Amino acid sequence: MSNYKTVLLGKNSRLVSALGYVDTGNFLTDQKTKRPVAIASPEVMLKLLPDSYHHIIRSYQEGNCSLLNCEVGYAHIGIHLIPYNTICNKNELMLAFDCDFFFIDNKIIQKKPLIGISKESFTLLHTNMCILLSQKFMKKGIKL
Repeated sequence: MSNYKTVLLGKNSRLVSALGYVDTGNFLTDQKTKRPVAIASPEVMLKLLPDSYHHIIRSYQEGNCSLLNCEVGYAHIGIHLIPYNTICNKNELMLAFDCDFFFIDNKIIQKKPLIGISKESFTLLHTNMCILLSQKFMKKGIKL
């Protein structure tokens, strides 16, 4: 089984195709909703979300979280701040969005998936349209 997957994300009337990688080290889960979090390159989310959201993504990438400190004010449009730790950093916050659906290799994985955004761009197999998948996503799904 390959660790690379074809991913299709949808939000409102927008669709984005990305290259997914099953990241065995991604155990990120939203503490409030208990949903697993996939981590997308910023380019994926900039294509998926309307232009009116782009300033939020740019502020997050620049480390200006003052705009995001009022998470309650953004909850109604599906924006979350997910606490996480890495080997190098503790007590970080990841910007994440509710999406409408999430397909991996022709299987609908989850309605209302939670997709986090990496602050930095990254590439998989020479594309920046990519997403790191939790193994939890691979255990779900209904083949279409």
